Amino acid sequence: KPDGKRALINYKGACKALAADSIDFSSIQPKVILFDGHEPYISVPLTERARREGIPSVLDAGSVHEGTLALMHRVDYLACSEKFAQQYAGDVETALARLAELAPNVIITLSERGLIWQRGQERGALSAFAVTALDSTGAGDAFHGALAAGIVAGLPWQALLRYASAAGALCCTKMGAREGLPSKLAHTAFLGGDCFLISP
Repeated sequence: KPDGKRALINYKGACKALAADSIDFSSIQPKVILFDGHEPYISVPLTERARREGIPSVLDAGSVHEGTLALMHRVDYLACSEKFAQQYAGDVETALARLAELAPNVIITLSERGLIWQRGQERGALSAFAVTALDSTGAGDAFHGALAAGIVAGLPWQALLRYASAAGALCCTKMGAREGLPSKLAHTAFLGGDCFLISP
């Protein structure tokens, strides 16, 4: 759209969620697991494994549905959209408080208005980076992917939020979700060198 907002058409047809034993993940040793809630029967056992083995877990909660409801209290980092927050609790402030009772680290993204977060009793906000948006498709995916990468890299909380937010912002500056994903060089330049802690 002219303002950079995305327009998507999604058709799943008669696709059903995969059964819990559909895929064998036992040989994979992840450093972080990023969920989106679309395969809940596979995901719930993975959250249990993550907790047993101390693997950080992240939920990209775009909207309220069976999968996100099943996972939101099982992950270490609950990163949800404004849409999810409003569907869940009516407004973002109420949602933040309620979700913080379920997950130790909660982030609610607010598009061009940045984000709000809560960890235990500590709360805060981060303004969005100012960019000229051409296409917001994939911005959330870029944010959540960078968030997961930053967790693995051990970034401090504020640096982690900036790193993820920068990825989402940069994604909006190009057409297409994949084309918009920033390179490490572009990401570093955008942050003024702040993401040097992330390995190539």
